Amino acid sequence: MAKGIWRYGFVLIFWYCQSCAAAIHVPIQLEFQHYDPQTVQLSNAGRYNSITTETNFLLFKQFSRSVPVIEVPMARTEHMMDSGASICTMDRVKNSSRDAKYLFSKPVNFYLGYRLYQLAQFPVLAAELLNEQGQVKSIAQVMQAVPQAKLLVPEHFSFGETLDQQIRQLPAKQILPLAAPHYHTNFIGMFASKRADFVIAYPTEMNLFMQSKPELHTRSYGIAGSPALITGHVMCSDTARNRQFIQAVDQALTTLYREKSFLLAHTRYLGKQEAEQVSRFIRQYADKERR
Repeated sequence: MAKGIWRYGFVLIFWYCQSCAAAIHVPIQLEFQHYDPQTVQLSNAGRYNSITTETNFLLFKQFSRSVPVIEVPMARTEHMMDSGASICTMDRVKNSSRDAKYLFSKPVNFYLGYRLYQLAQFPVLAAELLNEQGQVKSIAQVMQAVPQAKLLVPEHFSFGETLDQQIRQLPAKQILPLAAPHYHTNFIGMFASKRADFVIAYPTEMNLFMQSKPELHTRSYGIAGSPALITGHVMCSDTARNRQFIQAVDQALTTLYREKSFLLAHTRYLGKQEAEQVSRFIRQYADKERR
């Protein structure tokens, strides 16, 4: 009997050690930062209320230790990373300039592509500005057609290579820059208060914000040439230890993609049609990673 108990205990210990070995080792000196106060608060409390915060929660559960997230503005984080500090941040979109300097994980969160939002009180965009699918042909063309309009753009924020390039074509007088860190309250909130005519946002983010602003009425347009899917990543300063960390994160994500909890972390915040689209994208990505 004692011998049987010993064997059973050995199996449990072996299984436990295997689980520990599978955890993502987080270097002691590695610091996690994020620009959004609400995301920081939820992360440190182990809670979530969106695709972003729930997918980060699932990833952080894989870490070998509890990792606090510190609130730091985007520009400050990148300056510290450029100075050699061992830092990671979450929910960053890849672009060529960042990819050349920093390490990126596989996607942590998947979003349907950005849309151009317009306050419904303003006239509908002219048909010649749209393609056959009802998408705006170009952000620059829209702003040229409405020269008095302003586009609200958060500073140090990337919408991805295609949209970043289009925004750079706009005259400075048509861009309303925003340096405030709190994305929902300040960025989309300024749009709701009619400080700007247009804003570019994820449908899921706008829907989340509009739940608290039922009086806000908008219309939106797809953007031609913009990816149908946008992914957010862990982005880290490029050090030898951080390369090992990112490799471990990627291995954990490859497993997470196949778990129901990861799909639910996206679909619970979407309408039926959007949920089906995102689920299909995630399954396709998971299948590609298994090959």
